[in-house]
Amino acid sequence: MKKAFEEISKLNWIVAMLLFFLVLSWVIYQQWFMNLNHSLIPVSLAFDPSCDLRAGPCETILADGSSVSFAIQPRSIPISDQLTLEVIISGMTVDNVSVDINGTDMKMPPNFVNLKHTGNGHYSAKSALTFCTRSTMEWESVVHLDTGNKLIKIPYRFITSKQTY
Repeated sequence: MKKAFEEISKLNWIVAMLLFFLVLSWVIYQQWFMNLNHSLIPVSLAFDPSCDLRAGPCETILADGSSVSFAIQPRSIPISDQLTLEVIISGMTVDNVSVDINGTDMKMPPNFVNLKHTGNGHYSAKSALTFCTRSTMEWESVVHLDTGNKLIKIPYRFITSKQTY
């Protein structure tokens, strides 16, 4: 009986050690994965109040002379309908383009959308705004540009109202 107890104890110890190393490996992997974007130098630009996404694409000229254009289709920007997000980049090379859409004063979980490169500096993706109970809501779409050594964040704001959906 004592020998059987020792065997079970050894088995429990082995299982516990395997679980410990599995959890430790997962934590190390997560930290490594999360630090990939942390090695980028963040560059956040100010919101341009003259931008009106309902009138058409908004263009931002960066300090190095490169430009970023952002548009949402349809221009009425309806709630809970499919939207097309479009980014056009000129004068710089990027590794990844994504957009985070969120409320300016009613924060929701991050809503990152990775845009697909469609050629000639054009990127696009489908997305939708989450339903909001407010009659008027101000939103911010932050375009994230991963340039390899910098993470450039460009905010664009727009307002939705029950009259637009």
